[in-house]
Amino acid sequence: MSDAVMVACITGVQAITLAVLGILAKRVGNVRRETTAVRRDTAATREQVVNHHDTNMREENDSRHSETRGWFNDLRRDIGGIREDVRGLRTDHRALTRDHRALTARVDTIQKKGHTDDE
Repeated sequence: MSDAVMVACITGVQAITLAVLGILAKRVGNVRRETTAVRRDTAATREQVVNHHDTNMREENDSRHSETRGWFNDLRRDIGGIREDVRGLRTDHRALTRDHRALTARVDTIQKKGHTDDE
């Protein structure tokens, strides 16, 4: 090979190498920026989770959930009692309605008999 061809090959290889290195540098820069962002977000998250309390956050949440569950159980019992009261009132209402109908029928019968006796 002639010297001119050798110089052209070396120049071409250099250009390709520089292009590849430029692409890699750009990607490494992106990775560094993303890594920095992840570190910043992780630090912010840790600050929120750690919150400098004496108790563990999970234990604290578990105790709060347990307390809330107790409130719901109390509400269920109260609602069950109210439903039982409403059932009793409905039964009483039905009995009164039945008695009212029977009484009305009896009064109607008496009135008809009294009316026919007057004639």
